[in-house]
Parts: sequence; structure tokens; C-alpha cells
Amino acid sequence: MEPWPGHTDRMWVVLSIVVTALGYLIGIALIPQIILQRRESGATLAWVLLIFFLPYLGAFLFLAMGTQTIRWRRKRRERAERAVAPGLAASTRLVRPFETLTEGAALGHLDEPARELARVADRLALPSCAGNAIELLVDAEATFSSIEAAIAKARSHVHLDYYIWRADGSGRRLRDLLANIARSGIEVRVLVDDVGSRAAGRSFWRPLVDAGGHVGRFLRVNVLSRWLALNLNNRNHRKIAVIDGAVAFTGGLNVGDEHFGRVPAVGGWRDTHLRLEGPVVARLQEIFVEDWFHATNEDLTDARYFPAPAPAGDTRVQILASGPDDGRAHAIETIYFGALTLAKRRAWLTTPYFVPDPTLAAALRMAALRGVDVRVLVPAKPDQPFVHHAARSFYPELLEAGVAIYEYSPTTRLHAKTATVDGCWATVGSANLDLRSFRLNFEANAVAYGPRLARELERVFEQDLVHARRVELAEFRERSFLTRAGEGAARVLAPLL
Repeated sequence: MEPWPGHTDRMWVVLSIVVTALGYLIGIALIPQIILQRRESGATLAWVLLIFFLPYLGAFLFLAMGTQTIRWRRKRRERAERAVAPGLAASTRLVRPFETLTEGAALGHLDEPARELARVADRLALPSCAGNAIELLVDAEATFSSIEAAIAKARSHVHLDYYIWRADGSGRRLRDLLANIARSGIEVRVLVDDVGSRAAGRSFWRPLVDAGGHVGRFLRVNVLSRWLALNLNNRNHRKIAVIDGAVAFTGGLNVGDEHFGRVPAVGGWRDTHLRLEGPVVARLQEIFVEDWFHATNEDLTDARYFPAPAPAGDTRVQILASGPDDGRAHAIETIYFGALTLAKRRAWLTTPYFVPDPTLAAALRMAALRGVDVRVLVPAKPDQPFVHHAARSFYPELLEAGVAIYEYSPTTRLHAKTATVDGCWATVGSANLDLRSFRLNFEANAVAYGPRLARELERVFEQDLVHARRVELAEFRERSFLTRAGEGAARVLAPLL
């Protein structure tokens, strides 16, 4: 005879009440955090509803993907920046004569959009520097030939900061070159993102470390941190190389075979990078020094890493750095908004990931409605279908406003991140036109004021359009209901990432 009739049923009822109550307690604990993050209202509402109706799944996804900052991580970054700030100020004092004087005549030779954008950007980030030489590199062969040549000539140090470093032929080739120069007494430091470069583990880097080089991993992710922090979002997406404090590279290329078109499943690859000389190199060195200290606690604020700059060209360049844990969190997003707002004739943008927030989408529409020639070049076949569908949900409103959207050849992966305005302002860097780059990742973009780089990029953009197909509004409206529903769902979920 059962001692307690219905005992099992009652246990399940009690258990369900406890589980439900615990779910609501989790929601009560997390919802204030969501609100305090000051996201766009749509993203905030989406997270709140997800946690309210599916508290356990919502809590897991929020902790794994939705936390923009973790308190200890923010404090750690702030401590890192404070620790190196005095040394950086002393080390870079020789750059100041080349900096912009926003209230003086230093910008007088620039056309109006570039001049106004320089004034805006100087309030957001470190001032722009005059006297730089800048070289546009539009494929992996040209980029890495130039990087390898600069490394081979190094006399003091080589500092590399990459999101992805593959453990393949291209990755081994550059690693072995670094090991060779390290054996000759050159200081070599490589900083890679722990998620993006997961495949390049300790055994991969052993030849470089044995040769005397140093390897750091940015925001390490292990089993312990994965369960305690559950935050894989805030990644170092920068691509920076600094050689002897005199030559630097930045842009969109990581280190891997796919960039050379050597991976059949990927196909061709189209990217853009820059080679820089002049005072602005110190700015990229500053970013590396901060990131390196953040990852390793080694202070590199030494004069030997910041040699006295000399004019190398006639281009004014600025480095915009952004990240979730510093005071420049929205610098790149803000300058894109400003560029679209101030454009008078044309604004041409290339990006592999295009999920603009409402403000940037409105700026694109408004520029086109004002008569500005706004063109956006995106991939026809991206590596992340979800992002592609979210991007296409923005097409109708942009096309109706007059924005021209082009999709690049499906046989070649478009990965360049560039923009030009009126042939007098240009940017090349690591940031995509999406919320992940603007709000979650650590990014770096070079901005050039004046016609030199802008006109070169415009010529490249026109060449890229030869391999692209323009999206027509009439054709786009013929999409099936299921396609439109899927794109709408992707757009709704995009703010959660």
C-alpha cells in the first residue's frame, strides 16, 4: 500500500513551483542589469521578454552573449589604461607637434566634410596627426608581402595584434619568420584573441616562444570563466602590426590561408588593408601597448617603442579605437553617423556585415533623401547566413529612400571594411557596420583626411562594383512570404547578439 497517496504527483507540483519561482527570481536579478546597459529600446525589450517568458534559456543566452560588459572586466581595463597612461603620455610627447589644432588653421586646407569630421573625431579620440605616408593594399598577397618585408627589416621590435591567427600554412609561415628574427635578438610580441585564434594553441606557438618571442592571449576563455562569466562576446577584433615604432599596418585581414584563396570551401577573398608611416604609427603602438598590458600585465611604455617621429608624407591620419570597456565605446559608430550626416555629394561604404542600428539606418536614409549618392557594398554570400538575412531586412526602407545596395560576387568572400565621403575623407579598419563591432568588440579604424586615400578607395570601389549586382527594389519586393518572415525574425533577434 502506498504510504502517501499522490506522493509523486505532489512532489512534481512542488518541484514545478520551485523551478518557476527560481526562474522569476533569475529574471528579477537580471532585468535591472539589462536596463542599466542602456541598449536601444528594441534590444532591451527583446531581452526582457525573452527572460520573462523563458527565464532559464534567456538567462543563459544573456550571460553567454548579451552582457556588454562584466564589472570586473571593465575595472580591469580601466586599471590597465590608468597604469600605462603616464608612460604613454611621456612616450608620445614627440607626436604632439604633428597633432591637429582644431581651433587653428591646421585644418584649413581640408574640404568642408573632412574638416568638420576632423573636429568631431578629435573630441572622440586622440587627435589626428599630419605628416603621414599611407599605402592602400587590396589583397592578401600585397598585404603580407609588405608586412613580411617590414618584419624582415626590423631592428628593434615587432608587435602584432590579430583577432584570427590560423594554425595553417599561412599562420606557420608568418610564425616561422617571427621566430627567425627573434633568434637574432629582435623583440617579438604577438597578441591574439583567445576565441578567434583558438586553433593556434600552445604547441603552435612553441617555435616562436623557444626562439625568445612572446605570445599573449586576449581575454582568455576556459572552463572556469565560461561558467562563471559566460561571456564570449567582448573579443579583440583588431588587426594591427607595428614594426620598430616606425611602420604600421591595420585593416581587415587576419592571418590564414582563406585570405589567399587557398580554401576551396571559402572561394576567393576580397579585403583591404593599409601600410602607414609617420607620427600616426605611435597611435597604433599605443593601442597595442594598452591591449598587451590588459592581457599580460607587462608595461611597454618605454621610449624605445616610441621613437621620435618624422614626417613621412602629407596625409593627416587618425586612429579611432573603440571597445566595450573603455571611454571610446562609440567613437567609430559616431564618426560613421557624422560622415553620413555631413556628406554633400557621395558616401560609399563597403562592409561584410551590415546590421545597422536605427540611428545609422536613419542616417543612411536621410543622406540619400538629401540627394547624396549613397552606395553600400555587401557580400552576396556571407559566412554567417543569420547576419545576411538580418541585413536584407533593412533593404526595402533603404532602397525606397534612394540608397543603392550592391551584392558582391558570390564566388568571392567580401571582407573589406571601408568608407569614403565626397572624395576627401576615408576610413579603413576592422569595424563592420553592425552592433557587434560598434558596441561589443575591441576595434580599430584608421581615418584619413584629404583626397589621397579617399580617391584611391573610390577607384577601388568602382572596380568592385564591376563584380557586384545592384539590388533592385521591384525585384526585392517579389520575395516569398517565408523569406520575408525569416528576414524579419533575424532582424528582431539581431539586437540580442
